[in-house]
Amino acid sequence: MWDLVKKSLAFGIGAAVVTGDKLREFVDEAVSRGEMSRDEAKKFVDEVMKRGEEEQRNIQCRIREQVNKMLKEAGAADSNRVEALERRIQLLEEKLAAAQSASQPGEPIGEEPAK
Repeated sequence: MWDLVKKSLAFGIGAAVVTGDKLREFVDEAVSRGEMSRDEAKKFVDEVMKRGEEEQRNIQCRIREQVNKMLKEAGAADSNRVEALERRIQLLEEKLAAAQSASQPGEPIGEEPAK
């Protein structure tokens, strides 16, 4: 009977739906009715919680992959591209500041001197 319950939880509902508290409540009732021992109950809860955590990580990974795919298809820049662009901007700002300090004081680069 417990194999059937384990399989149902693992393949059907899963630990993502059954919260730890509800699972423990269910197992405590089974122990009090003599349907399973304390050791079996502990192993069962640990196994279901472990599978639930694994499934949660898998779901999060799949969601992350789908979001990244959608962002890429939409043309959004990833963090590496943004960092590269920030470095380029910083270098350009430094070059501009150097060029401005080398020009005549008060005369902005690219503009004609005032007459």
